[in-house]
Amino acid sequence: MKIMDLGRGSGGRGFFRRYVSKIAGHAYWAVAAIMAALLFCPTNYVIEKPGPTLNVLGPAVLDYGTKKADLGGEAISGVGKASFSPSGSLDVVTVNVLGSPSSTVPAFMAIAGYFEADSRILPREVVFPIGSSLSKDEAQQAGLMEGAKSSAKEAAGSYLRSQGFPPSALSEAKINSGPIGGPSAGLIFALGLIEKAEGKDLTGGAQVAGTGTLSSSGQVGAIGGISSKMIAARRDGASFFLAPRANCSQVLSSRVPGGLRVVAVKTLSGALQALGDISSGRTKSLPACSA
Repeated sequence: MKIMDLGRGSGGRGFFRRYVSKIAGHAYWAVAAIMAALLFCPTNYVIEKPGPTLNVLGPAVLDYGTKKADLGGEAISGVGKASFSPSGSLDVVTVNVLGSPSSTVPAFMAIAGYFEADSRILPREVVFPIGSSLSKDEAQQAGLMEGAKSSAKEAAGSYLRSQGFPPSALSEAKINSGPIGGPSAGLIFALGLIEKAEGKDLTGGAQVAGTGTLSSSGQVGAIGGISSKMIAARRDGASFFLAPRANCSQVLSSRVPGGLRVVAVKTLSGALQALGDISSGRTKSLPACSA
C-alpha cells in the first residue's frame, strides 16, 4: 500500500499563504500610516489666496465674497459732504496668507493648494523674511498701512490744492482699514479721498478695484500678490482693475479673470485720467500692460 501524506504538505502551504497574507496586511497599514503622517508633516511653504475687498466710497465693510464683516462707520470719513452718494465703487484688494513666520502649512494643504486655481504656493521666506516673528510682522504691516494712509492724504491733498481746495480740505479725514495691513492700498485711498472731497462720481457708476503703493508726490509703486488681488477684485464684482505699471510683467504672466479689464498706471494723475475715461465710456484708450 502506498501512503500519501497530503495533509502535511497542504497544511504547510496554507500556513505559508496565511503568513504572507498577514505580513502583507501589516505592511499595507504601516505604509498607510506613514503616508498619513507625512501628509501632516510641516513644509517650508505658505499659501497665498485672494483676500477681502474694501470699497472706500461706502461703509467700512470687508467683502470676502461669501460673507461680509462690518467694521463700523464709513471707510473714509471727515471729508466732503455727508449728502454725497457715489454710484460706483473703489475697492481696495488684499491677499490672505495661510501660514506665518513661525508656522507653515502641512503637506496635504500644500498639495491641495497646488491644484487650486486661486492659490499660490510660496516658500515661507518669500513672504516672511528670515528672522521675523508674528508680532514683528504684524507691527511692520500696521506701520506700512499707516504710511500708506499718510502718503495718500499728502498726494490727494496736493491734487486738491491744485484744483482750488484749501490746505485744510483733508485735515479731518480718517480712513478705516480694519485689520488690513501693508502699503498697497495707497492709490485707492487717495482716489477715494479725492472723490469724497470733490463730491464728484469719478467712476461713472463703474466698480473699479486697484492696488499700488503711492508716494506723497503721487508716484504709483509695485506691490506683491497681484494675481490673487485680481481674482479678489473680479470675485467681488469689479470690471476694471488699476495696476501699477511696474507690475505689468506679473500681470502678463498671470491668469487675468474673465471680465476684468486691467489698466496700467504710473501716477495718481494717470489713475484719475483713467477713471475719467471709464466714467465717460472712452475705455478703448485705457492704458494696458504690454509685453
